[in-house]
Amino acid sequence: MSAFIGQIHYWLYGKIQLVSQREEYIYGKAYEMCGATAEELREQVMQTYGEPLPDVDLSEIIDHDNIHGWLQRQINIVETREAAFIKELLDTCGGVAKEMLEQAFLEHGKMTGDNAKIRGKYDMNIAPGIYKALNDYYLNGMPCDQADMVVTSQPDSVVWETGTCLQEPNWKRVGGDIGTMIKLYRSWLKGFVGGINADYCFRQVPDRLDGASVNRYEIYRV
Repeated sequence: MSAFIGQIHYWLYGKIQLVSQREEYIYGKAYEMCGATAEELREQVMQTYGEPLPDVDLSEIIDHDNIHGWLQRQINIVETREAAFIKELLDTCGGVAKEMLEQAFLEHGKMTGDNAKIRGKYDMNIAPGIYKALNDYYLNGMPCDQADMVVTSQPDSVVWETGTCLQEPNWKRVGGDIGTMIKLYRSWLKGFVGGINADYCFRQVPDRLDGASVNRYEIYRV
């Protein structure tokens, strides 16, 4: 039955696993900060939203009769669980947790970028190569969602737009603050790009002149 699982499913599974790994990294930082409180919060969240998937081959755990539905469900679970843990940390520990979380997302993004650089799948000396690598790691919905649209692609700069944040419904589900979500994800993206190539950076660029409701981002050479 595993023959029905394609490369794109493993690709998406890897991105789901990466969010789970980031969640574990955040928990480690939270435990250093507030010890048993972080442990208690994490246990509560996992009781509500389930434990992370085991680190096994996709073919061993996927629903072979509903591959697409199973992957979409795992995206919702992992994003919701991470969002819930972050919300509980912020509600319990306040400002000190906010600073820790921003740093943790930045650090995890950089570590992921370092890993992408070691793999060397794309040309990391040009912006389009870095953008392609980013899409191998950053979980942004299902491939069919097509959330992003590249506006310009040049050796020193890639600009893309996204009209919706696909993670937003999962954060709203737990009452998470969307502004915090956006800030944390941007920290991760900044860390990722810098981890791949310190000559490049990530940023949000000004809105379109026509007033369309989109977010526009850029990977650019510093």
